[in-house]
Amino acid sequence: MIDMDIRAVLEEAHRLKSMGRYNEAIARYDSILAKDNNNTSALENKGEVFYYLGRHEDAIACYDKALAINQNLPTVWYEKGYTLRKIRRYAESVACFDRALAIDPDYTFALANKGYALNELGRYTEAIACFDRILETSPNNLRAMTAKGIALRELGRNEEALSYFDRALGFNPINSFVWYNKAIALRNLGRVREADEAVRLVNNPQAPGTSDNTGGGARK
Repeated sequence: MIDMDIRAVLEEAHRLKSMGRYNEAIARYDSILAKDNNNTSALENKGEVFYYLGRHEDAIACYDKALAINQNLPTVWYEKGYTLRKIRRYAESVACFDRALAIDPDYTFALANKGYALNELGRYTEAIACFDRILETSPNNLRAMTAKGIALRELGRNEEALSYFDRALGFNPINSFVWYNKAIALRNLGRVREADEAVRLVNNPQAPGTSDNTGGGARK
């Protein structure tokens, strides 16, 4: 009966979390943990709520408690790594993503975020390896191709970087983030006029000409 009660309260807590009623959700998770302090689902989800509230250290503490109970929880390693990445503790976040991937090698979110963190650390070749793995199975992954373009650009491989930015823009021609990064690569190559045009499109992505590639023909 207690287990049934816990399941019902857990579902209610998840519902409150999804509605943005975070303090009420925390209260429900705490009531579960008062009965079962080894409930890793309550700990993980309480950590997510703390993350949404910007209470990152509290979130990490919840994830650490869950992992002390069971270290074979890839989603908890991922959530901890994601939180660490958001507060710029990149090396620690990479270690967490590696733990998640050791349990689930096909965990795409962990692989992508590992790549993003490696980019932030300046470990661009390692980051590219992450993005290549994603693009092998998801060749239209816009974020992976953009992040790979950034890594290539930072390695001085600007022409290759442009090819990835152009691929990304083929899928979303009004993505200001991609145009911005393309502009940097163009400037690095001394193509100032093209870079200025890319910056114009960053500032006015709906300008005439930015959506010429939309429609069926843009997706290849």
